Amino acid sequence: MGQTVSFSESLFLDEIKRTAAALGARYEEDLTRKVLDTFGDGFRDGATVWKTTGRPGDHLCYRFFARAQNDTVATALKAGLLAEESAATRLIRDWTEAQGGAATQSCDFDAANGLAKTWLYLGGMRPAEEILGRSFVPAGLRGQLDAFHAAQLDYLRFVAVDHRHQTVNLYFRTRGPITMDRCAEILRLVDAAPPDEAQLADIRTFVPEDFCVAVTASMATGAPERCCFYALKLPPGRFPAIPERIAQFFAEAPSYDDTTVNAVGWSFGRRGGTYIKAEKGYLGDMSALLTDWDCYFSGSTQKDPVLG
Repeated sequence: MGQTVSFSESLFLDEIKRTAAALGARYEEDLTRKVLDTFGDGFRDGATVWKTTGRPGDHLCYRFFARAQNDTVATALKAGLLAEESAATRLIRDWTEAQGGAATQSCDFDAANGLAKTWLYLGGMRPAEEILGRSFVPAGLRGQLDAFHAAQLDYLRFVAVDHRHQTVNLYFRTRGPITMDRCAEILRLVDAAPPDEAQLADIRTFVPEDFCVAVTASMATGAPERCCFYALKLPPGRFPAIPERIAQFFAEAPSYDDTTVNAVGWSFGRRGGTYIKAEKGYLGDMSALLTDWDCYFSGSTQKDPVLG
């Protein structure tokens, strides 16, 4: 890693406050200090990422992608960043244990409310049955396996739990290229209309050939609620059609990585509400870490042999 800047709590606090103000997002400094005090190693040793959406007033979020295995749930509970054990904490812990040391936990936070999600990198491609078919997975979520297979969503690489909304995020890699028919097939999971031709052309330009689909599902019922198509590491200086708030985010959020990773996601929901998400690497060489995790970047034509 060629960068010379190390993670600095004081610098980060200055920059999150400034970036939140630029985006009109709420910011709570005392809570952010507590997050940094609690998960200092994660921010110092991992890759730190900014996140937001195009929706006016939405949160400014941040994440560390961890390079070392750790029990972030226990750490958060001890520090009071999670109030108590829940279905979400139990599920992510069970998934971590079931991977037998191959999985790595990371955390999402927002600038106003602290810990939002616990992420889990599964260590590679995993059959959906291996992750969702286990007895500890809520029955409603297990019951979605046939629907996922019908949409050709057969392999998972990441999972996450949202502690506040009690939802699950499932990150699939699926065979491309992306087409209108493939979009419609996937978006039937959430009864959402596919993108129009102009938006599809934009998505097709930036997602890799074998692409990532993230499905958000209710933990209580298992019902899919949203689907999102991701493009990681956009070509330098190139962006799809994005709302002004996302353009401002990319302009304002700082990055100290030698290679800045900009990412977008097109999110489609059961009750409408299509919007765009954005991420930007801050520090810790997100590009190298995602390469180590075999993530496919924007424009990649690589074919994953696991998909057949």
